[in-house]
Order: sequence, then C-alpha cells, then structure tokens
Amino acid sequence: MTDLSIAVLGAGNAGCSLAGNYTLAGFDVSLGELPAFKKSIEMPQKKGGIEVTGELNTGFAKINKITTDIPDAIQGKDLIFVTSPAFGHEPFTRECAPHLEDGQMLIYISYFGALRMSKLLKDLNVDKDVTVAETLSFLYACDRIGKDGGAFFPERYLDDSKVLIKREKDGLPLAAFPASKTSKVINQVRKMIPSIAAATNCLETSINNVNPVGHPAGVMLNAGWIEHTNGGFSFYLQGQTPAVKKVAAALDEDKQNVAGAYGLERIPNANWGKKLYAKYIDPKTGDSHQEKYYKDIHDAPTSMKHRYLTEDVIYGLVPMTYLAKLAGAETPTFRSIIHLSNLVNETNYYEDGMTLEKLGLAGMSSEEVVKFVNTGST
Repeated sequence: MTDLSIAVLGAGNAGCSLAGNYTLAGFDVSLGELPAFKKSIEMPQKKGGIEVTGELNTGFAKINKITTDIPDAIQGKDLIFVTSPAFGHEPFTRECAPHLEDGQMLIYISYFGALRMSKLLKDLNVDKDVTVAETLSFLYACDRIGKDGGAFFPERYLDDSKVLIKREKDGLPLAAFPASKTSKVINQVRKMIPSIAAATNCLETSINNVNPVGHPAGVMLNAGWIEHTNGGFSFYLQGQTPAVKKVAAALDEDKQNVAGAYGLERIPNANWGKKLYAKYIDPKTGDSHQEKYYKDIHDAPTSMKHRYLTEDVIYGLVPMTYLAKLAGAETPTFRSIIHLSNLVNETNYYEDGMTLEKLGLAGMSSEEVVKFVNTGST
C-alpha cells in the first residue's frame, strides 16, 4: 500500500475505473456514490469490488470501502476525485463540505469545476484549508460493462461490476484554483499519476475540454436519427460524418478564439487527442482512435436531453460564450448550437447555463478574470 489515500466519488464509468485501477496499483481507495444513485453501486458493494479489464492493470480490485455515506468515504483521504458528470459536482460538494479536513484536495473533471466549486465552498462558509483543482478531461477512455455491453446507459450494468479501460492519457493537464496552488496538487497527484502535467490555470483546463466541441455537433446534426432509432447507432463511428465533422471544426475554432482571448495557446481538439494519446497513435495512419471498441456498439444518445448535449451546452458552450463576449472574441457556432439546443429542448440555456455570476466572475474585466484564476484576487 502507498501512503496516499484516495476517495473516488461517483460510481459510473469514470469512478469505477479509477477506483478499480488504483486499488490494483496498491492505493487505499474508497468509492462513494450519492444515495439517490445507490443502484449504480449495489453490485460493487455486493461483490466487494470491481473487475478491471483492458490495457492497464487487470484483475479483481477489492476496494477498501464502497458506500453511499459520502462523509465516511472522504474521511481521512488525501485526494478526493469527483468523477461524476458536471451536474453532479454540486451535490457531491455539498455532501463533502461540512466534513472536509485541512489538507484535503478536491479534484473535478473540467467543466469549470474548480471555479464553480470554489465559489460554492466559499458560499457554504467552509473554513478548512482545502485545495480545489480540475483536470482537462478524465484520465481514461473507459466503460463500465454489463450484460448488454457498454455503460453509456446505466441500466446495462446494474447486474455487474466490471470496467474496461481502453486507453490512458499521458500528460493530462491539471490546474488548481488559484493557479498559485497548482504545484502543490501536482506534487500529490504525481504519486499516483506520474505523467500529470501542470496547466497554466483552470481556464485552460475548462476551455480545452474536448467534449463541448465534439459532442453537441454530433447530437444536433444526428437529431432525426437519434429520435427515430432511440440511439440505435454508433455515435463515434456512424454519427461522425463529414458534415458533422465540419460543424465540430467550426466549434473548435470558436473554442480556440476563447483560449486566445485569455492568453492561452490555441490548440485544436485533434492536437489534444494526438498529444494525450500519443502512445496509441498508429505510426502508419496517424490515427489514435481505437475503432475496435466502438464497432457494432450502439452508444448514441437516446434523446436530445442526453448529457452529450445538455451537459456540454450548460457547462461548456454557455460559459465559454459569456467569457468570449467579455473578451470581445467571436463564437458564432457556439451561439448557433446553443440557439438550436434552446429550441429542441424548449428552454433557455443562457439562463440555465453557467453564467459569469455562477462562475464567481461577475463584474470582472477579462484581464481581471485572468488575474483572478491565477492568484485568487483581482
């Protein structure tokens, strides 16, 4: 066992994969899930752990603690990884808040989690010396699997406790809020993930999240197919036609406009993929996407309210659009996708999404935002 203890919150694809792999690697791990989603954790509880398959550690991971008692899951843990989708960040953080301990570090998966949850902890008057950070994306391409295959739909794996880890990212960027605390988090996280890299700040990790560029175009332009087949096709193979890719490229251009407006390097999504998955790239084709994991898999969203649209608009495109407006950057395709999303889901994501106020950035200039994420003050 190592001297680093880990709490993993969220028992979906990401959480079960992270908990299983690092248990096999010798770490003290607890796996926690919110009581409202207890069904997703019942089988790992019954079996006492998770069966890990794929390209990293393999075998049965007997996890020290699997619970829906979040305070118990985080007690005494050095690192707390919140692996849920973005809409789970706040519920998990609220459960943690009264029970946090000095020195603990909360790590979220992008979607402006570091800013949003730092603001929440402040609003909740948490006075413990905790550090909040986020990664650009999740560490693995992974799946939780069950009787009917992959775990894009939770009902498929409620009868089993297995994960498939397809690929692991190298050099995954991480940033704390403020960035002056990033090195402290990096030093701890490198004990388990040696390749983790320090990002400039948490704007870099959220703006460069690949999902808000890759998912919404595929969902919106496949709307008819999604609603007609109830998601009965391969989203990453059949759904990514030349036309869809052109719209995704335009979204990518908007994203780079936002990054550049805040002094960050303009890095296309494709370059992030090649960088993070460098060890998997085929030297002949230059392709890093492992089609064997997606062939004949029906993994498309079942409706237009799937998180591939709602999460990526609410927590990705909307806050980036507000940041772009603040800095005078152009994001026409962001706005087009948001507008269409408002229409098909009969809502107003500009109001429901992450506004500057919800990020704790209200009233700041773009220059003050950069100073704030770097230092914690304006």
